Amino acid sequence: MNYWFRFQFIALLALVSFTASAQTDWEWSQHHIAFTLADDFKPVTNTGDEFTAKGDGMDFSIFPFGDQEIDHSSIADYTIEIAKSVELEQVDDADVIEMNGLKGAYVEGYKEGHRVVLLGFIDPESETNFFAVITFADDDAEAEKEAIRMIRSFRKKG
Repeated sequence: MNYWFRFQFIALLALVSFTASAQTDWEWSQHHIAFTLADDFKPVTNTGDEFTAKGDGMDFSIFPFGDQEIDHSSIADYTIEIAKSVELEQVDDADVIEMNGLKGAYVEGYKEGHRVVLLGFIDPESETNFFAVITFADDDAEAEKEAIRMIRSFRKKG
């Protein structure tokens, strides 16, 4: 009985350690924003014009763009227009969102067997806007949870 208790305790510690270290913070210093990705994500491109990374069954991309016409009241329309332009086969959800000092909107849909999350957002104190794309297999519930964590992690850096 004592052996079984020790085994469970060690397994719990290993799980807690793995969970605690399963995230990596990324800072895009050129644009004063940061976000968190799972440790399995590896950067593919990291420039001032684009950040892309691939994880286990997921792709992530973020792009800055300058458009002084877009503000917190029009970013939702902009994001919906982007969703139309990529011709999603199905749209499941769309809404506005505030993310730690950033304001935006997202559209979640489906295309060619993949779940696609499109996120448009602005830094209200800057002229730089952002567009992010997260894709993963449509039936991957864990990836969907990870996408939500990624979106919630976006934040301004001072």
